[in-house]
Formats: sequence, structure tokens, C-alpha cells
Amino acid sequence: MKKILKLWTRRYKFLTLALLSAIALSGTVLFLPKAETKTEQARSADSFVDSIGVVVHLNYADTAYARYDDIIKPRLQELGIRHIRDGVALGDTATQQKFLDLATIGIKSILVMDPRYGQTVEDAVNIAKIMANSVEGVEGANEWDLHTDLQYKGQNFPDGVRTYQAELYAAIKADSAIGNLDVLGPSIAFAENAVKLGSVACDIGTMHSYPGWGQPSWELDNRWIPATRIMCGDKPIVATESGYHNAINEQSGFGVSEKASAKYLPRLFLEYFNRGIKRAYSYELIDEKPNPEANNSQLHYGLLRYDGSPKPAFIAVKNLISLLQDSGDSFDLRALDYGLTGDTTDVHHTLLQKRDGKFYLILWQEVASFNKPTNADVDVTKRNVTLTLNTGIKNAATYQPIDSINPINQSENPQQIKLEIPDYPIVVELVPA
Repeated sequence: MKKILKLWTRRYKFLTLALLSAIALSGTVLFLPKAETKTEQARSADSFVDSIGVVVHLNYADTAYARYDDIIKPRLQELGIRHIRDGVALGDTATQQKFLDLATIGIKSILVMDPRYGQTVEDAVNIAKIMANSVEGVEGANEWDLHTDLQYKGQNFPDGVRTYQAELYAAIKADSAIGNLDVLGPSIAFAENAVKLGSVACDIGTMHSYPGWGQPSWELDNRWIPATRIMCGDKPIVATESGYHNAINEQSGFGVSEKASAKYLPRLFLEYFNRGIKRAYSYELIDEKPNPEANNSQLHYGLLRYDGSPKPAFIAVKNLISLLQDSGDSFDLRALDYGLTGDTTDVHHTLLQKRDGKFYLILWQEVASFNKPTNADVDVTKRNVTLTLNTGIKNAATYQPIDSINPINQSENPQQIKLEIPDYPIVVELVPA
């Protein structure tokens, strides 16, 4: 949802010193598989693809989103994602039709329901019923902790949000036509405000975990995930907003280069997936309006530029999805017996498998790729790592999706593979013997 720039600046100002002092201390997340692990159970490659989403604003008629037919729909198809997040008014039948149209090509929607726009819980129920073929969940009020003037039934944050959420949840669940829909909790802009809101009615916890200019895992484990647990307990978590903007000249800071975004965003989806987060939505699909001065963050969050041309992050995510998509019925996943040795400092990984039995070992350095104080990309030294394979492998290929879906290295019957791990994901495809 669109933020007011002044409030956005306030939202991140208190993070600056912590980022400056801690951004280089990436440390391996404790529950990620250790480098010395010899046998690891793979997860479904397609489950990772299904964990990727993007925010859109299909009703923003004065922005690039007005070009639905020639940019928005074809680029969504090209990207390969299946999940979008947006909102729509009850009387906006033109935008509703766009959501229904996208559903016919396999793209489903989470819809934000927010009383600030005059949406009653009855309206929310009717919207969900009208769009039953496209909606897969409804989300509560959006970041009311940024706006102290907002009220619901005479109540400000947190009481007004808590009341609306309880009524929204009850109304959705009481209607037999849509009662099976997931109801996501309300979002907060500041993780610390979860304590004020407390426990809310929800099927899924909502998280708006922007990393600023830092690496994707920054503050996930010690701030954002615990805050979401306060609101929705041990229920699944969906990050309905996250990502990076490219307004590197904005005075508030936190913008990163397009090159850094291309490194960070695929890592973000992988880091979230490794933590069991059900889905993460990148904010947002396209830069809404032109801003060549690159000094307005609200106009530079897109995976696409205002004219519809793809940024490097769009290409990197598209290629990663293309390499890993594997839709179909569930299947029995296998384990891979392997080891990683050498300089594994800050090297994170994800192990996936497709229905044809192929394994996909994805590796990256979870380090800073952009230095905000100097407003420059970081030249990260690659880590030299040896992959030792104890499971029989007849063919191996290494891919670098930040550039293409063509292999950069191939081998037959490998027992060891020498790898150079950069600060962006590389994919090692392993075909069992």
C-alpha cells in the first residue's frame, strides 16, 4: 500500500545506526543446514516457486498500472509468479475484472481490506464473494501504526485495528461461500508495535519486513518473526510486503542500486523460504511514475521501470523461477548425501528437488551487497567451496540465474565440484545416477 514519504522516513530512521554497525555480521542462521551436514532432505522445487509473490496496484489509474493489457498482464506472465497482493473497492468492477482475468492464467490474489477506505466488513465479504474465483485470502488493515489519526468505530490504533480484525475474521468465516478463505492478520510498520496490538483473529500472520538497504535476513529472526508471533502465535507467516527500492538519491537513505536489488531479491525469497515463511511478496511490480532524479522511494520499488522495461531484479527472479518451476502432484522427496568444505563463511543454501528426481542445490553469500554510506555496490569476494557428492550423480550443471538460464559449467559423474560462491544465488543441478 502506498506510504507517505515523511512517515516512511521516520519508519526507517531508527534502523540506520544498527545497520551501519551490524550489516556485515551476517552469521549463519542456526536452523539452516550446516556445511558439514552429510545427508539432507530436499524440499520441493515447486514449493519454493509457489512461495514467491508480488504486490500490484491494479486500480491506480494514473500510474503505470493503467497499462494492464500491454505491460502488467504480459510481464506477470513472463515473470512466472502465481500470487499477487492488492486491494479493490466493492464498486470498482473494472479492476475486479482484471483480477478475475489473471486468475484464468493461474495468478491468484490476496486482497487487503481496510476501513480507512470505507470498507465495512460486509463490503469485504461481498468483494470476496464477487471475486471468489481469484481471491485466495483477505488481509486486515494496513500499517495503521503509521497513522495515528485513523479510526474505526471511534478507536485509533491499536484498539480500532483489533476490533476491525475480529469483525472481519468472524464475517468471512460465517459465510459458507467464502469461509474457507485464509484471513491474514493486520500489518504493522514497526515490529515493536506488535506488543501494543497483541493477539488478533487470524489464520496467517502478516509481516512487512523491509530490510532497508541491508541483506535480506537482517532482523528477521530477532525482530520481525517474533513480532508476528505475538499477533498470530504459531500460525503460518506471509510477508505481504518486503523488498528494495532504487531511489538511491533520496535523502532518507535506504535505496540500493538496481544491481544490488538483483542480488538481494532472489536471496530474500530463499532466506524466507528457509525459515518456513509461507510466502513473500516483493513490493512492487512496476515503478508507478517517472522519477529520473531517483529521489522518491515510492516511485522506485518496481521490478519493472515505469516504461515496462525489466530491471535486473526482474530478470534474476524470472530466471530462478524458470529453472525451478515444476507444477504437478505431490511426490516422495529424497535426501542428498553431500558435504560442503572450504571457505563456507556466510554461505547459505537451499536444497530442492523436482519430480523427475533432479536435485537443485542453491548457494549464496548472505552478506551486504550495497554500502549505503558510500552509495556504492560492494565488490564481494567469492568464496571457494568444494561440493563433495556421496549420492551417485551422473550429470551436474551450474547456473547463474542473475544472468541467464544457460549453464555456466557442466560435468559427468562428478564426485567433487569446485564452486565459487558469490553474493547472489548460483544453482547446482544434480541428476542422480
